[in-house]
Amino acid sequence: MESINKTIDSDDQRYYRLLNYLTDYIYTVKVQNGKAVETYHGPGCVAVTGYTSEDYVKDPELWYRMVHKEDREAVLEQANKALAGENVQPLEHRIIHRDGTIRWVKNSVVLSKDEYGNLLYYDGLINDITDLKRAEKLAETKQMQLIQADKMVALGTMVSGIAHEVNNPNNFILLNAQFLRKVWEDIQPILKEYYESNGDFVTAGIPFSISKEKTEKALSSIIDGTMRIQKITRSLTDFARKDSGELDQDVDLNQVIENSTTIASNLIKKSTDNFVVNYDRSVPIIKGNTQQLEQVLINLISNACHSLTSKDRKITISLLYDAEENAAVIEVRDEGTGIKAEYIKHIFDPFFTTKRDSGGTGLGLYISYNIVRSHNGKLVLKSEEGTGTTFRVVLPINK
Repeated sequence: MESINKTIDSDDQRYYRLLNYLTDYIYTVKVQNGKAVETYHGPGCVAVTGYTSEDYVKDPELWYRMVHKEDREAVLEQANKALAGENVQPLEHRIIHRDGTIRWVKNSVVLSKDEYGNLLYYDGLINDITDLKRAEKLAETKQMQLIQADKMVALGTMVSGIAHEVNNPNNFILLNAQFLRKVWEDIQPILKEYYESNGDFVTAGIPFSISKEKTEKALSSIIDGTMRIQKITRSLTDFARKDSGELDQDVDLNQVIENSTTIASNLIKKSTDNFVVNYDRSVPIIKGNTQQLEQVLINLISNACHSLTSKDRKITISLLYDAEENAAVIEVRDEGTGIKAEYIKHIFDPFFTTKRDSGGTGLGLYISYNIVRSHNGKLVLKSEEGTGTTFRVVLPINK
């Protein structure tokens, strides 16, 4: 008999040790007259929550307080339904671990009733599904990135086609404007001679003495405008061209800034009357990918524009050389609304955005951050709410 008891004791100890090392745990709630009168948390609760069975005995409300605030209502509803004797579906929710980290758990409840259908107790199984949730989130992020990448490819193809279609009539306008200016230059001496001999005369309802200058300005404006369109469409075509992904190109960061500001020129004009670019032609050529760095800068310019509250607020883009780090630095500084302190630590997280209502996806800065990192660089943020934000793209110079 003594040998049998020792075996049983030994089995109990093994069972207890196994429970202690489980990443899941069982709890039991004893019920009387529809109310919880006693709750037992198995020893495995330490691995999941950081709290011991004794902690739950000493503090009966601990199980509820450790539930994430946003999930407490759902957890309470599940518990109340179980106490009422209703079968409930497993519930996934967050808890705050003793160390302060957030964990995901799956809470499955099984009811135990007497022969009359009265609830005696219910058992719950808590599964730690934190890793599963992370994997799901990562898969969702990858899927969204693929969707975004596919949209960008389609947009790039469309932009390239539109740029080509715009270029054809634009070239036609440019050639004809240049021809008309040449004609104007050739007939000016004749018109001037006629004016001096016969006095002022009317052209297009305006005296020649006035229309002469207006005509010259109109022709110059048409030519300047068409050349600007030509420059923009060329920049769009280059930007939309299929990216090899290689980081071995010779990149002129002055040209990156010029191309990016050209593409974003319409948004810039709508957003501010105080836009300044400080180039530095002495900054060395770096190795990298021109299109990817333009994508980064366009995103930073766009964010800066959207942060401004009035057109008199300033945006400054500066290129400079950091001798201490032997790096080129593109600095985008705005006098916008700034970023709340609690948001800054999440600003480079995928899908984090403060502009969800206006169409923000939360991928712009995440993608920009990874592009800069792939160039062995750093994307550094400094912001103060109500004052403005500065982003620094720090790129190493390889000699």
